[in-house]
Amino acid sequence: MKNAWRRALQLLARRRMTAARLRERLRDEGYDHADVEATIERCLQERLLDDRLFARFYVESRSSPRGDARLTAELVQRGIDPDEAAEAVRDATPPEESRCAEALARLLRSRPRLTYPAAARALERRGFPATVIYRVLRDHARVHGPLAGLLDDGEEGDP
Repeated sequence: MKNAWRRALQLLARRRMTAARLRERLRDEGYDHADVEATIERCLQERLLDDRLFARFYVESRSSPRGDARLTAELVQRGIDPDEAAEAVRDATPPEESRCAEALARLLRSRPRLTYPAAARALERRGFPATVIYRVLRDHARVHGPLAGLLDDGEEGDP
């Protein structure tokens, strides 16, 4: 266990990880199953691993605004329990609607002639649900007027 413990400390000194990710790294490096599990348990006891804290930091540190569903899926991919992931995202600040409004503002800074359908698709790709997207787009139109143009980036189609 001594070597697995030393390696775990080296890995955790470089970056925060979930218990699942650390377990995977140690196993990939060939450490014995029992040593890996003992090391994970010790890390948990000594609070070197905290999946809830990891999830909270992950959600709060995203530089690009994302929807709750996408954030939850990203956390689950990183080994966070689905319920803990959903809780971390639910408790996130700012709330999803504010993050969606920020994502729209960023889109409009880079593409000022963005159309309503293109904006809705771009926000959907960022993981925001349709109900939030339409509410944010409606609120934006109420304050700033409708989005520019009828066609998306010069494409031809029905107005």
